[in-house]
Amino acid sequence: MVRILTGILLALGAWALAFKAPHVALVATVVVLSALALREFFGIAAKCGLHSFQVAGQTAAALWLLTPNLDRGYFATLLLIALLGAAVLERVSQKELLPTAAVTLAGVVYVAGPMLCGLLLHDISPHWLVFVFVVVAVGDSSALGIGGTVGRHPIAPIASPNKTWEGTIASTVMGTLAGSLYVFTFLTHDGTVLEGALLALLVNVVSQIGDIAESVLKRSAGLKDSGNILPGHGGILDRVDGLLFAMPLAYGYLQFLR
Repeated sequence: MVRILTGILLALGAWALAFKAPHVALVATVVVLSALALREFFGIAAKCGLHSFQVAGQTAAALWLLTPNLDRGYFATLLLIALLGAAVLERVSQKELLPTAAVTLAGVVYVAGPMLCGLLLHDISPHWLVFVFVVVAVGDSSALGIGGTVGRHPIAPIASPNKTWEGTIASTVMGTLAGSLYVFTFLTHDGTVLEGALLALLVNVVSQIGDIAESVLKRSAGLKDSGNILPGHGGILDRVDGLLFAMPLAYGYLQFLR
């Protein structure tokens, strides 16, 4: 029940931010969520014995999200150089210098990069951002419901033993149907239903990959959840893991392939 109530509150909050909140409130919320998710990522890395420059990473993530017209590839290059320089100045041991800088850069790109894609999706249309939320949320719920009741065949027994092929198939089917229905209802002026169904299918598949990828990170650190800030759901990273893969794909399709 706690998980369901938290999920409802998260859904209502996402809808309000997408359609009702001032743009500055949306950006501020994304920056805060990114900071919390990045903190959890660095915590997972620490459990694996990998240190990070947390202040530098958080600052870089905020700049990544807030600086307009920023060439992210150039910024990432400068960030890696700056992190290596900081490691030398802080007298980090030679053995830890490169891993510390690499983990920090990986966290910034892993979290802030996709979050920026979410903001850019919203700029195209709030409906496209909510479209991704709907596909991922319906897919997750279907996988949890079907996989938890009739699932018998694990899809990733080591990384995520509770995920089954039955749940994966249910997630793909229901997520694609939900996305198609959303396009038919709100986005027919910006694409066909067939196009929406194909994009929903791709979004669902990569979101499930993102979910498993985060499970691999947690298992490598011996953790069940990335945090405990969301009752019944774990941490922020647990809640956005699929979105971190889905939002860049949706934005890339709308921005480049179309």
